[in-house]
Amino acid sequence: MSEVTSNWLSLSESFYDKVELYSGVFSSITNTSLVVSGQYGGPVISLDRGTVTIFTSSGEQISAWKWNNSPAVAAGWSDMEEALFVLEDGTVLIYSMFGVFKSTFSMGQEAKDIKILSAKIFPSHSGTGVAVLTTTHRFYLVSSTTEPRVRKLYDCGELPAPAGWTPLAYDRQSKLLVGRGNELVLLSHNDMSVLELQPDPTPGSQAKVVLVATSHSQTKLAAVLDSGLVWLGTLARRLTSHQLELVPTAVAWCGEDAVLLTLDTGSALLLHTSGETETMFQPAPLAIVQECDGVRILSQGFHDLIHKVDTPVQEIYRIASMSPGSILLMASQAFSAKSHKADEYIRMISDTLSLAVSQCISAAGALFQSTHQKELMKAAKFGVAFLPGCSSDNFYQQCSTLKLLNCVRHYKVGLPLTIHQLTSLSRPVLMDRLIARRLFPLALEISQFLKLSPAEGRSRVLAHWAIYKVETSNTEEAETARQVSSRLGLTPDISYSDIAEKAAECGKKQLAVQLLEHEVRADRQVPLLLKLGQGAPALRKAIYSGDTDLIYHVILALQEQHSTADFHMIMRQDPVGSKLYTLYCKQYSPAGLADWLQQEDDYGSMARQTLIESYNTGRLETRLAALVTAQEQFKRGREDFNLSIAEETHKLLKYQAGLEEKLGKPFLNLSLHQTLSRLLEEKEVKLADKLKSEFKISERKYLWLKVRAFGDSKQWGELSSLAKSKKSAIGFGPFIDQCLKQGEKAQAVKFLPLLNMEEKLSYTVKLDMLQEAADAAFTLRNMEALSALEVKAVNNFTLLETIAGYKMKLQSGR
Repeated sequence: MSEVTSNWLSLSESFYDKVELYSGVFSSITNTSLVVSGQYGGPVISLDRGTVTIFTSSGEQISAWKWNNSPAVAAGWSDMEEALFVLEDGTVLIYSMFGVFKSTFSMGQEAKDIKILSAKIFPSHSGTGVAVLTTTHRFYLVSSTTEPRVRKLYDCGELPAPAGWTPLAYDRQSKLLVGRGNELVLLSHNDMSVLELQPDPTPGSQAKVVLVATSHSQTKLAAVLDSGLVWLGTLARRLTSHQLELVPTAVAWCGEDAVLLTLDTGSALLLHTSGETETMFQPAPLAIVQECDGVRILSQGFHDLIHKVDTPVQEIYRIASMSPGSILLMASQAFSAKSHKADEYIRMISDTLSLAVSQCISAAGALFQSTHQKELMKAAKFGVAFLPGCSSDNFYQQCSTLKLLNCVRHYKVGLPLTIHQLTSLSRPVLMDRLIARRLFPLALEISQFLKLSPAEGRSRVLAHWAIYKVETSNTEEAETARQVSSRLGLTPDISYSDIAEKAAECGKKQLAVQLLEHEVRADRQVPLLLKLGQGAPALRKAIYSGDTDLIYHVILALQEQHSTADFHMIMRQDPVGSKLYTLYCKQYSPAGLADWLQQEDDYGSMARQTLIESYNTGRLETRLAALVTAQEQFKRGREDFNLSIAEETHKLLKYQAGLEEKLGKPFLNLSLHQTLSRLLEEKEVKLADKLKSEFKISERKYLWLKVRAFGDSKQWGELSSLAKSKKSAIGFGPFIDQCLKQGEKAQAVKFLPLLNMEEKLSYTVKLDMLQEAADAAFTLRNMEALSALEVKAVNNFTLLETIAGYKMKLQSGR
């Protein structure tokens, strides 16, 4: 137990521990370097002598590059672990941790013109924020580096140099806490409030606030004055203050109850909110990092963590502790030593054994040494054996967490997270950070160990690996494509189009095309093929997808990208595509259709399109000319039947124009039959006969037209003459039908003598001439017809007697 408590510091009722995370690190970094480390065990920036070097928290170099920009006033890390540099002209540069330039933005024209004094990079409600103080003592702030919008904060007047200030982002509006002389001021973009606090209440004091820090929850403040006075409190009240002989060089909160103050004398002071202090040896730090549960100190040769000892650890390891967890640990140790005292210890805590197991599990998570973790987890497992029915979920969950923490704490990885930091950071974000550091094998193993879904684990890791492979590979593009596809396979959660797009951005066009062959989603595959200039493959893939909208999207895009000749060449390679393009042109681009058909030598389709266009014009001359053109095209296309139709249409149109001119009535756009009918209705029989002869209408068809035309125009004399003139090729029933259609029953009766007996039976029934119908039925010896007539003549007794007589005669005759 002495190993655990050897570095404990007692403050008030709490203990603080100094843990050596890594040793023999950062020896190459000088005290003159600009050094900044990210939170949650993030990477370390070192800017010195025109070189930027990025390290892990364990001192392993990640990258290095030449600094060719103006001097940096401040540096920091974004929530995505991107390196941020604020230059003296207010320019903010963003790099990846591997030195790849990402983006830049400016903190405003004033910052550019008059330079800045200091800058802070801080976590905000919308990601990562940047705040700067100009030489005119004005503050400018950006709440999000991804969508930078510069805001000027309220002018607080002239500030002494140096001025202590820090950002506050505990709500959606970022603010600044500024030390102005011996008072604290809270600034927003439209307001300023002076806090009713006096860090130095001494009358007539001229001390000035030079350092300001807030706790992780931003509910507690620490202010350091140039007189060496350290003040702790909240926005509303004082908690404690402490006078030092020297002014601290840096201040950071260690949890929520104490602050760490570093001095130039090679020592540091831990000040509790109760007023108690503890001095410790501490080499001049290169950087200090305030975490959610402690402070990390980076110095030449060492990387330490100072944090508050968790309550379960205190209860188990403090001197003379008789807590259930401490006794359970002793029982487990006695059992391992095969001592009978194990039974006595278990009996002592039989009523609180569940609490003892919980304390051991919790304490194991708060310690860094794996030997102590194993010792406590072994004790917890020993205790669970005496708790029948006790769930072991917490035990196994803690085992999983410890394995994960120990893995990422390894110096080759360099993420010295505590269990509280892991909870605050979350496991998905930890996976993101491993991927960002290109630790793909480790990320893959952890995702499988944590049993993450493919979309969150394996597939995501492999997709990022593939993008990295594409960006950095120096082998032949075909070999790179083979390696990527063989590793990824056809995993549905991996988008080959994203990888191919990255390859295209890197100028590896052929690699992008080969990768897209493995993309299963056409809606993502096809647009990128178009972007890469692969028109024909894009069209083919779109057609295979069966998505008509996608096919038309490709066709129209190809039409914009290529000359007409090249576009037609591409379309000609695919029959389905050419047909769809033809349909599109028919609806939306007649001119394009004509050009396309001409290129294809499709004279028949050209002629049909010309015919359609001829009906869309209002001028007769234009239509006639179009019909002549259609005839020529049909002739070149060797479509004889369509050629004859075009010729007859042209001839009919000219004939109709002549009729309009002669008769003064509309004939254009009528069919041949309609034209004949109208002439007959207008009593222009000779003109109709001439038209019939010219277009070789058959006698039977012409007779039909005459009967209908005479009937519709009620030319009963002409209809009678037509019936008497010669034998009708269509019979005389249509004559009667036309009379009945016009309601002329008397006219219809005139044609009954011309009918044969069967027709007479049918039409006498239609004319309601039941007596004549009965006579016809008797003549035809049709018993069924007589029976049907009996039904119709139900109230005509004379007719019923006649029908009955006919039926008797027919029956007796059989």
